[in-house]
Amino acid sequence: MHRSATSPELALCAAVEPVVGWDRVAVSVVVDPERKLPLAGSDLTLQRFDNFQESLEQGPCRDALQCGAPVLVDDLRAAGTPWQLLLSCAPDDFPVRSTASVPLLSPGSERAALGVLSVGRDTVAPFTSAEVLVLQRLGDVLVRLLLARGSRGDLFADVAADDLPVLLGMLRVRLGLGEADALARLRAYAFATGATIQEVAADVVAGRVRLDDVDLGC
Repeated sequence: MHRSATSPELALCAAVEPVVGWDRVAVSVVVDPERKLPLAGSDLTLQRFDNFQESLEQGPCRDALQCGAPVLVDDLRAAGTPWQLLLSCAPDDFPVRSTASVPLLSPGSERAALGVLSVGRDTVAPFTSAEVLVLQRLGDVLVRLLLARGSRGDLFADVAADDLPVLLGMLRVRLGLGEADALARLRAYAFATGATIQEVAADVVAGRVRLDDVDLGC
């Protein structure tokens, strides 16, 4: 569960929202190539959508991080949207229609991925070029905040608990697999049950699902 407080990064987003206009916003921090963790105050609907992207290895946030540029979606429900598997897992009442995903990249030549800014509108209202420019400028300020807080060591105070490494460790020991193979098995199970890998991990660690009940096809 997120704490009720909002991170400084999300407070900054709230100040910019009247300029661009969105219904939902989330900021996630890249922990490793396979994981992003949301900052406190991130919209839970967008956060779960991002978790499905990690589970299925597809989606606008993943594409933005891979290409290092904003990814805009005029209408997620439009025919021809490239992430049909992802959308098939979204709930029928998933409200988001138009999205903008902006990668948060470190300055300099390395341009390391620090996180992603995701904003969404619950109606079909594509983001304009001018609005995307504002989002990119917002992204630049968010990067500076993330770097400053990272150097102070307090960045992850605003990040929700993550049970995924715990479950992956359990699966590696149980199945005798490397981390990549254990993650692949977990992704297959999560997809089969309509859950995200984060939700499966939380359920197993909390004892709501026994590890023996997670049928990984072994």
